[in-house]
Amino acid sequence: MASLRFVLRAVHQGPERGKSMTEVELEAIRRIIREELTAVGATGDLLTTAEAAVMVRVSETTIKRWMREGLIARHGEGRTVRISKSQLLAVMARQESPAVSDAEIERMAEAALGRVG
Repeated sequence: MASLRFVLRAVHQGPERGKSMTEVELEAIRRIIREELTAVGATGDLLTTAEAAVMVRVSETTIKRWMREGLIARHGEGRTVRISKSQLLAVMARQESPAVSDAEIERMAEAALGRVG
């Protein structure tokens, strides 16, 4: 994170007298920021497919299928695939609480009152 702090401090102070940032300098700053953000995410939010499967009690095959179907994003290339923990939990929350239609709620209420007919 030190390199990101250095870059942000330099940007905040502005360019030296009479100089403007070149596109090369801007791209270097972008690269450092991307690296720092990736490092932060890798330590906190990203899981292997095996870790993700254990966490939500499904098979690793299911996790891979969800990636293919676009339910969860794939981070990384080749064998170093990672899954966002927060995105995985959001998918699970959607699956655990499916939308119930008004008609279904009405049917449940009628059944509770003994008016099924």
